[in-house]
Amino acid sequence: MLKKQPRLGWKLHRLDLLMQLYLRSNGDDVIPPAQMRMLEFIASHPGCTQADVAEEMQVSPASVAQSIKRIEASGYVSRAACKGNLRANSLEITPSGIDAAALCRKVFDGLQDRMLLGFSADEREALDSMITRLMSNLESGDTGSMNNMELSLLVKADGEKRK
Repeated sequence: MLKKQPRLGWKLHRLDLLMQLYLRSNGDDVIPPAQMRMLEFIASHPGCTQADVAEEMQVSPASVAQSIKRIEASGYVSRAACKGNLRANSLEITPSGIDAAALCRKVFDGLQDRMLLGFSADEREALDSMITRLMSNLESGDTGSMNNMELSLLVKADGEKRK
């Protein structure tokens, strides 16, 4: 008799938990992925504004303002009023911000390398294609055009509505 295989949702949930465990076990100094992406963007676009970061990350300017406040307090970015527009902030990454982003990138790249250990290039491409198809199958007309932040807010609002 064949052993019943766990359902796909269970496996994806377990994979997410194992990924979180891996990330937590690889240093308390690892910044959240969204902050890493912000720092990488600011590093490659010196003098960009918070609005530029919001557009790149597809999140609200208010969300970026909160994150920038946190990473500025950590010493990872500095901001100054833009010349000619005192309401906008010009952002620069600091040396400690470069180090923090590099550490985080190293840990995330290590996670991906570990997950794909033993996979051939063809298997990696097939996996990517299958995951893309899984997402496409679940996206509706509305959710297909949403970025992850918008989708996360929708999930949170739906959860609140159901309480």
